[in-house]
Amino acid sequence: MADVLLYLWSDRRSTLVQELDFYLTQADRRVLIQFGNLEEEAEQFARDQFDQMGQRAGPDADPGDYVDAAYSKGINHYEMLSDLQGQMLLSVAAGLYHHWEKQFRQWLAKELDHSFPREKLTPAVWKRNIEDLFDLLKGLGWDVSAYPFAGAIEECRLVVNVSKHGSGPSFNVLKANYPQHLGETDAGVSIDYRDHTHLEITRGDVGRFQQALREFWQAVPERILWSDEPTVPKWFEKALKANK
Repeated sequence: MADVLLYLWSDRRSTLVQELDFYLTQADRRVLIQFGNLEEEAEQFARDQFDQMGQRAGPDADPGDYVDAAYSKGINHYEMLSDLQGQMLLSVAAGLYHHWEKQFRQWLAKELDHSFPREKLTPAVWKRNIEDLFDLLKGLGWDVSAYPFAGAIEECRLVVNVSKHGSGPSFNVLKANYPQHLGETDAGVSIDYRDHTHLEITRGDVGRFQQALREFWQAVPERILWSDEPTVPKWFEKALKANK
């Protein structure tokens, strides 16, 4: 009879999901809500600049002399706010992903500790990339890639990596598979010439990522078994044989 290797009890599952819900709810309330109607705010900024310029110029000045300058200031204000909003959205997505990643690694390491020496597998769990850990789960009988949410988790991982590291392998995969995150193709720069500085996501994307991460926890089987002949990746075998 196969032994239980990984166990996710209902209360723990609920807590993991609630933590992800809390993160995004609070990010909305405390950060993202600050970015309301950017166009309206920029227009008001331009009007304020126009009034201030008029007061400095005096009653005899021609408003046409500074209306363009006020308008330009409004445009610049909008662009800076929009850039800041974009950075905040990327930061929230990164925070969500890293929180989930720590949840996953902590759970996996703790469960493996029940069956194997902690000093062997725990370091490996924290060192290996997510794809390697998913390979382990697949070998144990639970294939994460078979679920619809797997694609959004991978998309989120790529976005976070490009946001942190810039150009590199993650950027190349993102560009090939998710070019929408490099801006609209009619914005004057061909997709072939876009780089990591064009990275952008929407609040809707952040919501999709969070939903995928919470669906992961909802889909994890309550019990994952260790069979008599498990199929485990080479890194797992190597970690168990280390320091023998």
